[in-house]
Amino acid sequence: MGDDPCPCDSATDGQADEPESTSDRWIPETPVLEAPLPSDVQAAFGRLLGEEAIETLDEWCTEIRRRTGGGPIAVDDLCHADEETAHRGETDGERYYFRCFYDAVILSALAETPVAIRTESPGGAVIEARAVGTTELTATPETAVFSVGVDETVALPPDDEPSHSTIYAAICPYVRAFPDPEAYERWSTTVPAATVAMPLAGATELAAELVA
Repeated sequence: MGDDPCPCDSATDGQADEPESTSDRWIPETPVLEAPLPSDVQAAFGRLLGEEAIETLDEWCTEIRRRTGGGPIAVDDLCHADEETAHRGETDGERYYFRCFYDAVILSALAETPVAIRTESPGGAVIEARAVGTTELTATPETAVFSVGVDETVALPPDDEPSHSTIYAAICPYVRAFPDPEAYERWSTTVPAATVAMPLAGATELAAELVA
């Protein structure tokens, strides 16, 4: 979503120099917005936004809205693809293809009718979901999870404010869906990013906060 070029396909399969432990890579609590993030994710979000640390997803959403103007997001602002991709959302008979899985979830926060979501994990597994606004999401398989992360190498120039494209370049490649926590854990050790995962049902909660 946001400014062109859309960077969502980059850096998803590279090997990290020092894979991190996955023992603290999981947010089981609800609401997920209030759960403390792993320390490396806190530091990475803070570095991206020029802060000491961003402790929760709620704080991260608030800072992103403030620093990027805080204006409303429209369907046209999402990161649409001109061709078929592995990430799509369908609502009211219209199908949208995206470069990023999470744009299909945000579509559900903007649409007036339920959204059927289909995406593929980095390992190729298909995850399907049905989202109703910002209050309900059911997934197949039921064990599906999604990740949030930040590229470890991205930092803002001094005195610079993050643009939409800067934020997406650092985050979008690491917002992915997986069939189960184990698939996420395997992937998380292969990417150069600080990441955390949570049940896919929490995706609409995060989307609601982003479009608030």
